[in-house]
Amino acid sequence: MENFTDTDEELLRFFEEYKNSLYTYDHPEKIALISMYVIIFVLALVGNSLILLMVCLKRSTRKNITNFFLVNLAVADLLVTLVCIPLTVGRHVYTPWMYGEFLCKAMDFVQGVYVEGSVLTIVCMSAERYLAIRHPIKARVFCNASKVKQAVVVTWVTSIIVMCPLVMYKRLKDLPSELDITSIQYCIETWPSKQDQMIYNIFLLFIIYIIPGLVVMVLYSLIGFSLCRKDDRLQRSNSMVNGQYDDIVMVNRRRLARLLIILSVLFALSWMPYFLLSLFLYLDLSVESQQIMNQIYPFALLLGHSNCAQNPILYSFMHKGFHKFTSQIFRCRCDKVNEGRLRYGASYSSSRENGNRTSSRSKRHMTTGDVIAMYDYDQASVKSRLIPRTNIR
Repeated sequence: MENFTDTDEELLRFFEEYKNSLYTYDHPEKIALISMYVIIFVLALVGNSLILLMVCLKRSTRKNITNFFLVNLAVADLLVTLVCIPLTVGRHVYTPWMYGEFLCKAMDFVQGVYVEGSVLTIVCMSAERYLAIRHPIKARVFCNASKVKQAVVVTWVTSIIVMCPLVMYKRLKDLPSELDITSIQYCIETWPSKQDQMIYNIFLLFIIYIIPGLVVMVLYSLIGFSLCRKDDRLQRSNSMVNGQYDDIVMVNRRRLARLLIILSVLFALSWMPYFLLSLFLYLDLSVESQQIMNQIYPFALLLGHSNCAQNPILYSFMHKGFHKFTSQIFRCRCDKVNEGRLRYGASYSSSRENGNRTSSRSKRHMTTGDVIAMYDYDQASVKSRLIPRTNIR
């Protein structure tokens, strides 16, 4: 009986030590990851909220078809910012899963829906720009507000259908333990076979990167070819207007195309390391290679999540409407601060003037030390408190 008790206590002590070792927030790489996640979270939350606020407050922005897609991207970015980033930071603090089965299924699902929805939105934006520049007559038929809203709904429905297996095969698994204590849970994917999981990941690679990447590359190549030469159709449609209007339209089109191209490239570069590592982790690698992949994996995911904050920063430099809106907000805030300072300064000046009048009326009763102290107070000097006071004779 004593041997059993000693063994039980030893197992319990080992189990507690193991649980304590799972708190990894004090590791240097975890501190770096958490610090960067905090910055990304703040930038993404503030930036994407400003995008939605701009569209809600400025009616003119709702008339632009491209802004519908930018709002869709902002909603997707906020979804990842509020759901995925906090849970990811929590896993960096404590490795096991302690957020319940619902969030276990929802985390990767929301992240997958965000990635697929953003990819399809980028494809829709490139198609809209292609029709607007290469086929403006067809663009009037297909690129109106109702058609764009339908396209947005289709992108979300398609993304949900594609990512359904992540909900089906995500499970909470308890750490086996013979002791009658609270078990440790992990959120993992439990596929019928490793081959099925590999096939699904290859399918995601094609539907998220290869096929959309080729489509976007071809469309923007055709758009760039049109914008680099003179647009005869634009001249004919504006034959009653001077040539300066043509130049302004072409400059705006080039700026918008440049913005969307950079947005697409940033998205691809941000998420490519994560998906490539996800594929490599399912290969039969050596133990050393597996350890290296596991160390790089959190930073690859961080790079993917950083895309939520990249878009608002890009808009602030290259989107005239967003840049103007944010400038107005901060200018208004600064004006209120300056107005408060002016009011405080005016009240302080009036009190000083009243004090000067009082001091002039009682000037005959002043002492030499009082005069020096007043001068030093005006100069914000502390020396006035150390000067002795002597009567004037």
